Amino acid sequence: MQQINEPYPGRRAGAAIAVIAIICGAIGMMPASLAWPAPVASTGTARQIKSQRQPQAPQLTAQPQAPVAQDETDDEEKDVPTGQVDKYISVYEAMQKDHNLTVEQAASKQGLTVAQFRQLEDRIERDDTLRERVRKALRHAANPNAKDSSDE
Repeated sequence: MQQINEPYPGRRAGAAIAVIAIICGAIGMMPASLAWPAPVASTGTARQIKSQRQPQAPQLTAQPQAPVAQDETDDEEKDVPTGQVDKYISVYEAMQKDHNLTVEQAASKQGLTVAQFRQLEDRIERDDTLRERVRKALRHAANPNAKDSSDE
């Protein structure tokens, strides 16, 4: 009969497997470039091969990048001309007055395609001040006699 001297005989084996799993997991989480360096051409001597492999400091992806020059189109998109805002408001006012009117019909009366209207809408929605101006104008158009609490 075999006698067991340890309280948990498989404890050491389980610990060894856990350590191996942790190490393999850590290697698996590393970028491939750090875990396994790219093979170097075998045509050089050992000294040449060592000089070709220069350690690179790991770079974090969250590091700030150099500022990118803004396009002129970014500035154009931020500033929406007053005439364009008025056209946008007119499209919605027309649809408020005639519920059978489609966006395409109302936009075409203002000389806009649906795509141009949607682009204009996106630009207005991104600007808090413009968005509130449009909402206020549309509320006033829907009910001119209503007292707007934001006017006080």
